[in-house]
Amino acid sequence: MMTRRPIAYVMEQTLGNVTHYLNLRREEAVCGNDRPLWIPIQYRTSRLPWTVTGSLLARRALRPVLDQIDGMFIHTSTLTPLVADCFWRRPAVLSSDGTPLNKRTMRAAYGLKARGHFAELGNRAVYRRIFARAVGFVGWSEWTKQSFVEDYGCREQDVSVIPPGIDLDLFEAGERDHALPRLLFVGGDFVRKGGHLLLDVFRRRLRGRAELILVTQADLPDEPGVTIYRDVHANSDLLRSLYATSDVFVLPTRGDCFSLVYLEALASGLPIVATRVGGIPDLVREAETGLMVDVDDGKQLGDALESLVSDPAARRVMGDAGRADAERRFDGRENSRRLFEFVRSRCGTS
Repeated sequence: MMTRRPIAYVMEQTLGNVTHYLNLRREEAVCGNDRPLWIPIQYRTSRLPWTVTGSLLARRALRPVLDQIDGMFIHTSTLTPLVADCFWRRPAVLSSDGTPLNKRTMRAAYGLKARGHFAELGNRAVYRRIFARAVGFVGWSEWTKQSFVEDYGCREQDVSVIPPGIDLDLFEAGERDHALPRLLFVGGDFVRKGGHLLLDVFRRRLRGRAELILVTQADLPDEPGVTIYRDVHANSDLLRSLYATSDVFVLPTRGDCFSLVYLEALASGLPIVATRVGGIPDLVREAETGLMVDVDDGKQLGDALESLVSDPAARRVMGDAGRADAERRFDGRENSRRLFEFVRSRCGTS
């Protein structure tokens, strides 16, 4: 009988990927005795692109353990360019919130220059070769899966859509009997997350009719009707309390493949106002759990917020539907189990 060895989980430590890693680690007990070998790749500033630095760090961490594992799971594809030769020795499952081509239209939002036509073709060719060596793929959304299949030639049956989950016991609705409805924004990168547009809409259309709560690292001046919280950590008591006591969650992001804060808002029973970008439309059910607006469209954003501010019944209905949807689709334990089982099955020793 073949001895089962661990799967190495190589996890990029940037932005929401850190929370994803911590959530998976919290749920690793669902693997029973088949515990993962965790290899977090910490972000480092460098003169080189993070794609180079990160994949070099992943390579250095993986090569010494290749003879001790049955396979590897790598999140995200950013870590793969200098690791692909390892895929010949051990099967690899690749995971991402969005493929490189998914992200090309968001480069400006992240402060990156657009690639030229030939650079884009070269980048696509490199990743097609890398992806061809993998035995399976995990996409966080249907948007990501579509790109794996259509842009990179991956077989549809090799791509599983498994969104990251959250601990539903940590997030729940609380007391919401306020004189003015509370609008909650959670976004460290204030510019990319659409914070300035939200502030402008609030000042012109909602001041005096609602309160705005901003959880961000941005250096913003105090102003009437706006409360700012800084250095609020993921899953902290303060953050969970803000979700529980707010009335609407709003994040008009200009560039995101996926965002865990939407899941936290759903689990907290909050109606959501979100933008049609990346995989976000997979998270919010239009007119059921929230309202969708176009990127950088202040009028649509104002209309959506005004409709919820003026309609407590609609907020309750959408909030209840959101919590039910979180229980159905984003249970951290269930989605972790699905992920671990898919990876083990693809590594040939299930």
